[in-house]
Amino acid sequence: MTAVSLHRLVLLYLYVAYKADHNFDPRERQAVIELATRWAPDAEPHEVAEIVDAAFAVTRGGRGNEVDTLAQEVGLELTPEERLRVLADLGKIARADGYLSAGEAGLISRIRSIWGGL
Repeated sequence: MTAVSLHRLVLLYLYVAYKADHNFDPRERQAVIELATRWAPDAEPHEVAEIVDAAFAVTRGGRGNEVDTLAQEVGLELTPEERLRVLADLGKIARADGYLSAGEAGLISRIRSIWGGL
């Protein structure tokens, strides 16, 4: 996965982790780092953590309505199997704080619907 692709994937993870309920629990941050690192096996966890923190600054300042475009871009870069893997990752991230909010579940469902049309 390219650096640009990893950055987009991390942004998508953060939309679920933060934008869906405006709460970015440290356990969600750790889940994002661990799961994103699996997509970049040559990267060190601290490098991925830096990407996550930089992407969080972008996500925190964004309006939130760009998630549909982002989901389409990421989905086009992935195989159907990889999309399923990302959807599973999104569920893990959303539940990392011990609670799956309605906003998180709804956003994951929206991403799944977008990818169903690809």
